[in-house]
Amino acid sequence: MRTLAVAVALGVLGSSAWAQQFEARRSIYVEAGGSVESNGSASTAVLGLSLPMQQRLWGGRIGMAWNFYLGGWDGDAREGQRKYYAQIGVVPMFRYHFDDGSSPWFMEGGIGASYMHKTYQVGGKRFSTRWNFSDHLGVGRVFGAQHEQELGLYVKHVSNAGLKKPNPGETFLELRYAHAF
Repeated sequence: MRTLAVAVALGVLGSSAWAQQFEARRSIYVEAGGSVESNGSASTAVLGLSLPMQQRLWGGRIGMAWNFYLGGWDGDAREGQRKYYAQIGVVPMFRYHFDDGSSPWFMEGGIGASYMHKTYQVGGKRFSTRWNFSDHLGVGRVFGAQHEQELGLYVKHVSNAGLKKPNPGETFLELRYAHAF
């Protein structure tokens, strides 16, 4: 029993060290990327705010943050089609830090909702709804003197999950830079 108590205490101290080393803080981020479709039909730029929750799972290796973002899409539009689209979204993101939470490397993902100011139509691709799901999956690294910066590579897929046809979706590969405050 005493061995178990010591092991638990060391586990708590270990997760506490992680929390001090890579504490999730509010951050502002920018993303930019392009469609992974073969025709490269769209590019995107995003400004976002990440607000972490205090909840930690698995000894501090998994954390959760709400990501709120405003994005712009620029597409290869045909004559008579809109070229620019504005998107607003919210995604709960779950982040996993490697090496029992002590690594600056992380993976994160989440599924949220987004809204386009107009129904997206670029080239032969047309969404049927302005409301869509926004799926995010990324890998990144925390760096800086106080671990205040991070750089990540993300895949973001936006579609209505087949709730209404047509549902071609759009998938972007994005580079993200974030700065904690």
